Amino acid sequence: MLFGDLLISSSSLLVHRLKLLEDSDHLVFSDFPTIGCNSPNTSVFQAITKITDEVSFSGQRKKYCVCFIDMVNSTVIASSLTGAQIARYYSLFLNSMSTIAKNFGANILKNAGDCLIYYFPETSDSNNEAPFVDVLDCCITMIEAHRFINSSLNNEGLPGLNYRISADYGMMEIAKSSTSTSDDLFGSTMNRCAKINSKAKENGIVIGNELFGVVSSFSSIDEQYYLQEVSSSGTDNSQKRYPIYSVQSKQKRIILNPFKRVSARSSTTISNTVYSTDTFEQRK
Repeated sequence: MLFGDLLISSSSLLVHRLKLLEDSDHLVFSDFPTIGCNSPNTSVFQAITKITDEVSFSGQRKKYCVCFIDMVNSTVIASSLTGAQIARYYSLFLNSMSTIAKNFGANILKNAGDCLIYYFPETSDSNNEAPFVDVLDCCITMIEAHRFINSSLNNEGLPGLNYRISADYGMMEIAKSSTSTSDDLFGSTMNRCAKINSKAKENGIVIGNELFGVVSSFSSIDEQYYLQEVSSSGTDNSQKRYPIYSVQSKQKRIILNPFKRVSARSSTTISNTVYSTDTFEQRK
């Protein structure tokens, strides 16, 4: 559940309570929480203000690349685990993915149990190629980490896991939460990215058309990646067609340690990737 959903549900509860008070023969404001004020109208207003101040919008809008990585069937799998096993199962996945995302310059927005949401602040300039290379390199590294994560789970007697990654690009509203020191992002780009995630294969990557429009213009990405249209999706009420593309590396990579692989732009780059002279055939 995103912050917007929390605000809507809280606001709806408040409006419902006000309606109950209005429908009664006598308004009993003593039943409504007051905030250091004797005036009923003021207490109601301040209560509403207190709810909406949980998230404050800065008025800034920027374009960013945002990514969702979502576990597959984790609820069913977790239902057979003990509390301690569930904690380890999710923490190993989320911490592993967070480490890789940060290594490529991403900021973590939030985790929603079996889903991690992160974005790349340097992608605000769509003419700057390097951060977009980082986005795809990060996603590929996360997929390569699959066997390492499952090996660790297996060693601890836990079931293996699978996941899907989606990414898209677009305008975001920047906000601050009273419970976090980092920025939060809102907007249709976030919604699109969440909706297209299910279009990815297990342990696969998809990107939306907005991100495709940016990265397909860069020569280095064209040299390194296959970007193939796989589907289209209705991402709003009008169900307007929105193309979606799979992402695969053109070269066979053997990543020795995905958790130490970092952006090629980093001064602390560790060479732990071996490239084969052969190229992958695109999976059908």
